[in-house]
Amino acid sequence: MEKSGLDSDGRQFKNAEEMWREEIGEEGDLQKKNEWYQKAVGYWQNVEASVDGVLGGYGCVNETDIKTSEAFLKNILSERFASSNSASNRHLVALDCGSGIGRVTKNLLLRYFNEVDLVEPVSHFLEVAQTNLNPEHIAVSDDHKAANFYCIPLQVTHLQCTVAQKSKCSHTHLHHEQMIHVLLCFQHLV
Repeated sequence: MEKSGLDSDGRQFKNAEEMWREEIGEEGDLQKKNEWYQKAVGYWQNVEASVDGVLGGYGCVNETDIKTSEAFLKNILSERFASSNSASNRHLVALDCGSGIGRVTKNLLLRYFNEVDLVEPVSHFLEVAQTNLNPEHIAVSDDHKAANFYCIPLQVTHLQCTVAQKSKCSHTHLHHEQMIHVLLCFQHLV
């Protein structure tokens, strides 16, 4: 099903594929893709490091977002560990991609995973995440912690696979081509 639409500059596109070709170029156009990512990071570098900031001025949806994400996560975890030892007997590691200020890690992932690694390209977001996730500032057991903070774009290929190899779960938002690469790195989960 093809849907037409407008981008934020008012340009008309007949479908998503046409829009993505305009935004990131044809397959193999690394310069255009890099420009697209730099533009996105540039936008976030000018955003306040707060819940309201990382949610685009809609901080009021934080609680609902966490609750619906938790329902989804519980479903995935119950399916994943239904036929084996329970998840509570395992050392689980999650990867929070585009982690921002650590909002999802703090309010959700640390309740289900022993370790969470955070990947965020915007340094002032990651600095706030490190403060927010300091064990002195959160109420989680000693065996649940934010383990590593990587200030690097997720599309950096070597990081995707290196960090993904130890993770059991990834929370992310990426362009579909990068998501496919990340999923290939996570093939050990299947």
